[in-house]
Amino acid sequence: MRILIIKLTSIGDIIQTYRAFNQIRQSYPSAKISWAVEEKFQSSVSHLRGLDEVITFPFKEIKKGVYRPIIEALNGFRKRSFDIVFDFQGNLKSSVLLSLISAETKVGFDRQGVAEWPNLLFTNHKVYAPRDLYSEERNLRIVDSVTKAKRVPFHPIKFLLAKEEKKEVEAFLESISKTPIMLCPFSSWDQKSLSIEAFREWIRLMRQDWAFPVIIPYFQSAEQKKAEEIAQEFSHVHLWKIVSIPHWQYLMEHMKMVIAVDSASLHLAGVTNIPTFSVFGPTLKKVYGPIGEIHKSYQSRCPLNQSFNIKCKKMRKCRAPCMKELDFSEVYRVFLTHLLDIVEKQNDPISYEFLTREKGELRLVNDKKVEPFLV
Repeated sequence: MRILIIKLTSIGDIIQTYRAFNQIRQSYPSAKISWAVEEKFQSSVSHLRGLDEVITFPFKEIKKGVYRPIIEALNGFRKRSFDIVFDFQGNLKSSVLLSLISAETKVGFDRQGVAEWPNLLFTNHKVYAPRDLYSEERNLRIVDSVTKAKRVPFHPIKFLLAKEEKKEVEAFLESISKTPIMLCPFSSWDQKSLSIEAFREWIRLMRQDWAFPVIIPYFQSAEQKKAEEIAQEFSHVHLWKIVSIPHWQYLMEHMKMVIAVDSASLHLAGVTNIPTFSVFGPTLKKVYGPIGEIHKSYQSRCPLNQSFNIKCKKMRKCRAPCMKELDFSEVYRVFLTHLLDIVEKQNDPISYEFLTREKGELRLVNDKKVEPFLV
C-alpha cells in the first residue's frame, strides 16, 4: 500500500500533524508512507521514524518570480499514484497536488473545516473536523475516518538523531548543575510574543522562587540578539543554538518544563510529552495549545477588546501592543501554580529546597526558614 500525507507548512503546523502520522503508521505497518512538504520545511519531517519518503515542493520560489523549479517538481509528481492521500493542509496549494495524482481515496476536511473552499473539489472523502477543535484532534479525525481503528496510545515522538549531536547536547547538560527550564520566547509572529522586559521579570522571579537554571534556544541571528538581550543580566541563563529539530527535541527531553508562546517550540514540547506552560494572545489556546494535563496555558485579552473564535483576523496587519502590555503578575501566578503541580507529580525535590502547600497557600521551604510568597 502507498500512502501520501500532504502537510506543506509551517513548522508548528507540521509538528501538530505528527500524532496523525503516528496513527497512520500504526494502522498500516507495512505501507510505504510519503510526505509532501514545502522545501523550506523539509527538515521538519526528514528525521521522522517510520517515514519512507519526503517529497519537496519549492513553492517559495514563486514569490521570487522563479517558476521553473516548481514546474519541474509538479511535472515529476504528476506521474505518481497512491492508494490513500491524507490532505491535512486543505488549501489551494494542496489542491494543486491532489489534482495531479491518482488515488482511490483522497481524504480531506469538509466545508466547515477546510482552509480554502476550492480544496473541496479535489477530495472524495470529506471529514467533519471544525476549525475550532484542537488542531491535533482535527488531524486525528481525518485518519480515524479511514482507518476505523482504535487510536493507539500516544507515545512521545522520537526523531533520528546523529551521535555527534546527541553527545553535544549531553556535554552541554553536564555543565549545568540542576534540571533546567527551557524558555522559548520567539514566534514567527511578533504579536504572539511578550515583551523582553516581561521575559526578564519571569526569569528573575523563577530565580528567586525556584533557583532553576534557564535555557533559551534560538534559530537565527535575530533571535540570538534578542536572547542575549533577555539573558544579559543573569548568570544562570544559558543560550543554545538549534541546529536541527531532533537536536532541539533531545535537549527538550531533559527539561523540567518548557515555557513558550504559541510557536513551534510549544508544539514540539507537546509531542515530546514534556510539561509546558504557554501564553496565548491573538490565537486561542483551546485550538492551538497542546493536549494533556501536563500542559497549562494562559489566554490573554485583546487590548482593543476584539473577540475571535480561532485566531485574530487582524493579526497580520494589526499594530496594537497585543501581548506586550500584558499584566505579567497574573501570568506568573498561574504559571507558579502549574509548576508546583508538576514538581509534586514528578516527586522530584529541587536539591536543597522543595515546595509544599499549607492551608491553600504556597510556601517555599528550605533548611533554615519558611517564607510565604505570592501566587
